[in-house]
Amino acid sequence: MQRMIWLFSSFFLALAVCSASADEAWKVELLSQPEGLYPGEELLATNGIETLTYFKAGDPEKPLVIFVPGGFHLARVAYGYPGGDEKDFLAYWLGQEDYSFLGASYPTGNKVYSKAYPAYSIRDWGKQVAATAKFYIDENGLSREIIVLGWSAGGQIAQSVYEASQKAGLDMSLFVSLAATPPAPLLAEEPGSITMAPDGLSSAPQFYEIFKAYVAAQNELNGHVIMPWDKFETDILGDIPVALNGIITASRYENGKFVKDFDWAVADTGALKKADFPYIVTISGDKVLDNDHALTDRGNWGMFQIQHLYRGIILPALSKSEKIAPADWQHLMDLMTYATSGVLNARVTGNHFFWYGQVGARETVQNIRMLRLRAANLKATIAAAVATIGTD
Repeated sequence: MQRMIWLFSSFFLALAVCSASADEAWKVELLSQPEGLYPGEELLATNGIETLTYFKAGDPEKPLVIFVPGGFHLARVAYGYPGGDEKDFLAYWLGQEDYSFLGASYPTGNKVYSKAYPAYSIRDWGKQVAATAKFYIDENGLSREIIVLGWSAGGQIAQSVYEASQKAGLDMSLFVSLAATPPAPLLAEEPGSITMAPDGLSSAPQFYEIFKAYVAAQNELNGHVIMPWDKFETDILGDIPVALNGIITASRYENGKFVKDFDWAVADTGALKKADFPYIVTISGDKVLDNDHALTDRGNWGMFQIQHLYRGIILPALSKSEKIAPADWQHLMDLMTYATSGVLNARVTGNHFFWYGQVGARETVQNIRMLRLRAANLKATIAAAVATIGTD
């Protein structure tokens, strides 16, 4: 009974939080550009929140591919730095496929930002990415289709960015999990304490040692230093708003304090909005160093994958009529079994940063192409299978 009460209270809280600003259109403006930006970067304000971006145009008829970084990182990790080898980064290989690329960095404590935003939430994060995408699509005459690559903690925005994209008039055809954790509060374990920095952001320096180990392993895999660690630490890393640790702490910032609030985190992530999740594919590494993602990503995201197909395609047809021939029903069940067989998942050699460095970056983009085709074919086949339901 208590669990039932919690489910209902969390559901209605989610509705309240998400509907409070449901029709809000985030304004985007180009700010005066500070010193120290990389070539191609711009600093925008999305509803007054600073947003570091990097945009590179491709074929305007193809989807815009957006990279969303994980915890404590700027998106620079996906498009590189002056003096680096561009082939070591995702943006280059996506460009070889003629995709337009957008690196969208949420506000961190990195020096590139002029102030901290400690109350920034996952709802804000999704809206910021969608608003930024729309800005570059409008500016460059691109198609309205977008593909979002969420890395690590960036998986938390799967629902919020999908919802915000729909409200912005964008077609988010795919969310690609790159060793990402789904938007499920407390799903991941806390590796050491997360403390409050003087500016109100959350600090966890123990993560930096983990990142350093990942980066060193990717350097070894690629046979060279992709980016010097001292530069990586100063130019890419920074403290983050506490709500972006939702998968491990389920906390929010209020009146100068971190407040643990599980129900609020459920609403902020959109974890219960299973009927409003994007179509998801996953790519994971294969190293023990990233054992949690290597072993659990396929299962963690499986529920959202199957619910998107069931609620988006099958259930609307079945709700009109249950008349379906036995052979057609068996075919439909077989298709859904196939959907959970791993067809929407892939692996790339490497650890949590498997896409970092030429070896993994190129293979990751190849897998994105393959998974995009598989996902589209599966969806079309299921749609064809249910098209005749109730027509007899």
